[in-house]
Amino acid sequence: MSPMDTNVIDAAELDLVRGSLRHALDTNSASTVVAALLSEGWAELCEAAPAQAITALAEQAGGARSSAPVADLAVLWGAGVAADPTTAVLHDGLALAGAERAERFVTLTADGVAGVPAAAVVLRPVRGIDPALGVARATVDPSAAVALGGPAEAAAALDAGRRALASQMVGAADRMLVDTLAYVQERHQYGRAIGSFQTVKHRLADVKVAITAARSATRAAWEVADTDDGPLAAMAAKALAGRAQQIASTHCYQVHGGIAFTVEHGFQQWVRRGLVLDRLLGGHEHLTREVGARLIATGRVPRVPQLS
Repeated sequence: MSPMDTNVIDAAELDLVRGSLRHALDTNSASTVVAALLSEGWAELCEAAPAQAITALAEQAGGARSSAPVADLAVLWGAGVAADPTTAVLHDGLALAGAERAERFVTLTADGVAGVPAAAVVLRPVRGIDPALGVARATVDPSAAVALGGPAEAAAALDAGRRALASQMVGAADRMLVDTLAYVQERHQYGRAIGSFQTVKHRLADVKVAITAARSATRAAWEVADTDDGPLAAMAAKALAGRAQQIASTHCYQVHGGIAFTVEHGFQQWVRRGLVLDRLLGGHEHLTREVGARLIATGRVPRVPQLS
């Protein structure tokens, strides 16, 4: 079924799907969650409604700040490689949390998609700004690679990964906004909730608009995934999601005040996660420049998504 079929599952069914996905994320580690999802019918769900399935999983993971390797599943679907519990993906030479489950890694290059046995991959943990995400840098023996697909499959996999990461950042930014809205109703200054202050309202309204734009762009990217506009739309979706994450981090930090900078509060963990997700498969600043360059080169602007 085409990814352009973005409304195969109705609203009531989609709520049930989200609940099931969230349960799998909450009750499994990064190394076991893929097996859990597959046992609950992930492959069949993704075949029937890939746009809804991948978007729902990614947003749930983002909102839960889960370290589950959801981008792996999106890339494998895009590459036409069957997902299994022992296959992980290398994203720009990086492995996500749960890579210890892998007996095989899938890599993407401009030339195509390749499979590499785990014995030919050396992983070195990258602590970085978000150790909880479990990112590792990979060194691969190219002589062990086996071709799984050509340039078209690699491009489709890259686009799918970008759409999934966009949804994951949207989910994280949305959770930051929800938590901040609750905080501004509880925190009082000068005898009233700070949420009643005009400056606070304006900042959080900016966050809401950025999240809505990113979510709409991601939906539009799925709708045109099988067209010539697919790669550009995927880049735009991830760029807007990275921007939404940045705006949410900045404004929600400001509204929380100094307490958000403390380790005990935990808000900084959302900022750390968003920064790392933004860098995978192209940061929003780089992708924004790339989108602009392509628009200039083609002289044509794709359809603008409707906000919803």
